[in-house]
Amino acid sequence: MNRKGLYFGFAYSIVVIAFKLFILLGGYSLTHFGWYYSNITGVFLIIPFYVMVLRSVRDKDNGGIIAGREAFRIALTVFIVAAILVSIYNYFEFEYAGKAMAIDYYNSSQFMDYLKKLPQVKPADYNKIIEEQIKNSEVSAFKATTGKLFSFALLGISSALITSLIMKKSRA
Repeated sequence: MNRKGLYFGFAYSIVVIAFKLFILLGGYSLTHFGWYYSNITGVFLIIPFYVMVLRSVRDKDNGGIIAGREAFRIALTVFIVAAILVSIYNYFEFEYAGKAMAIDYYNSSQFMDYLKKLPQVKPADYNKIIEEQIKNSEVSAFKATTGKLFSFALLGISSALITSLIMKKSRA
């Protein structure tokens, strides 16, 4: 395991956890960005860390040359470290704040506005839909973390492959 991959994985995790804590503790969780886009933003933040670690290893440690397989291995090191640490954070975030946040969201004016925009939903059914959504949101923290981990794995591994292919340089 490449030490730089490990360090950049830790650095990415710290940045994403700080970003998520800013959203959570700042009261932005129920905003449009906080509810819909903060998780995917955190996932896409890994790409600059791939570029930074591969550039560092390629240019400083290997004299400007790195094979695609080695670059992919280093990027996967960053991904694995980040996946473990961010998943641990997501578990605790959901356990301590996620359940209450979901109930607050489904009782908010933002969700009510969303229901009003749906032409097939009658106003008499609003309370029934809200109760059903709250009931369905009572999943375990493990299920919620696994759901976030799946999207992270899908985008993280594919972006690691693409970044390593772009950043590789071999002897010509």
